[in-house]
Amino acid sequence: MYTYLFILCVIFTTPSAHTASAASGSVELDEISFNKIIKKFDAALVKFDVAFPYGDKHEAFVALAKDSKDVDELLIAEVGVKDYGEKDNEALAKKYGASKDNFPVVKLFVKGKSEPIPFDDSQGFNSDELRRFVRVNTGIYLSLPGCVRELDSLATKFMKAKDDERKSVLKDTVAAAEKLGSKDASSGKIYKTIMEKIIEKGDEFVKTEYERVKKLLNGKVSDEKKKLLLIRINILQSFQLFDKQVKPTKQEL
Repeated sequence: MYTYLFILCVIFTTPSAHTASAASGSVELDEISFNKIIKKFDAALVKFDVAFPYGDKHEAFVALAKDSKDVDELLIAEVGVKDYGEKDNEALAKKYGASKDNFPVVKLFVKGKSEPIPFDDSQGFNSDELRRFVRVNTGIYLSLPGCVRELDSLATKFMKAKDDERKSVLKDTVAAAEKLGSKDASSGKIYKTIMEKIIEKGDEFVKTEYERVKKLLNGKVSDEKKKLLLIRINILQSFQLFDKQVKPTKQEL
């Protein structure tokens, strides 16, 4: 334990060109520290990128690092690669299929798995997609906008439950939603409505409703309406962990 704390202290106190990134929760790794640090965590989300990253994708990664700062079992880290001088970390990046031709490359290292899981950015490279990627592949809870942790757990329980048990889960969801503050009250109603519709129409409702909302998002809607639709999409995806036919949609606010 003391060795682990010492290693982290060294990382966060060593001056570097990326001090701002480290301060925001993203830890910098190199060819020496990589394996030492990665194996200390249940999961590690690592971005291989240029030595001095910038742009929307980097900002999305940093945003996730900030939001997950209290998730102890998850490490958010970066490997900065130089293609000049001594070419720092170039060999490490190449080992995991990353180079200047495809930067940034994000890989998820999960304890117990021999190979990292690659992040597919075809649905968008933003903090929500990164968050969802970690959550689906590790079970580590990272909330999406509009989602409520307790209700997400009930959504999971609901989808696993037999038909004759689902009304009981719905009842628990209604009780939990009634205790929510004003900020999350509208989300509570969405969880309740989705469960009621699934009981009425079957599990297929999740997919059809997802497609309906996605179609609305692709149309002309106000920014406020778009925000509400995205929240509904996020909550629907709490039910979709068991519906492999549905793929996450690109989300941009």
